[in-house]
Amino acid sequence: MKKLTVLFLILALALSLASCSGDAEIPKGMQIASDEGVAYTLFVPSSWILTESSGIYGAYYSSSDRSSVNVSSFYPESDMASIDDYWSTCKASYAETYKNFSVISEAEQTLWGEKAALKYVFSADIDTVSYKFMQIIAVHNNMFYTFTYTSTPENYDSHYEDVDKMITEFIFK
Repeated sequence: MKKLTVLFLILALALSLASCSGDAEIPKGMQIASDEGVAYTLFVPSSWILTESSGIYGAYYSSSDRSSVNVSSFYPESDMASIDDYWSTCKASYAETYKNFSVISEAEQTLWGEKAALKYVFSADIDTVSYKFMQIIAVHNNMFYTFTYTSTPENYDSHYEDVDKMITEFIFK
């Protein structure tokens, strides 16, 4: 009886530790593109190539097609009370930095993972190459998080199904 009780306690402990571990189940055909040190889990297709630079996690499609995604975070200054305020600051910076900056759509309500967010689509030229961007912005733990999809206009739609799955499967911790 004593052995059965000990076995039951070990099993209960193992189950409780497993349920508290916070490990996300990796969706089929995807890989994790972030680490435990950030407040989210980003999943990308297994075929995409992972990147990380200064805590910004993402992935790109291939060496011949550099369509990419990344997630960044920003702690707002006191005058940025909303996503709209944050976007206005970003938009002004983009217009100053990029050639031929043009907004395609603004402030479209969407879901990012299970969080309400706003989606922005724009185009711009970097050096001599034209790009189309989609940014989804949400607030989590008093920080702005931005999911950015960047592609040439001719490749933008070809990766949209993958990108949509990344957005849907995203987890804020």
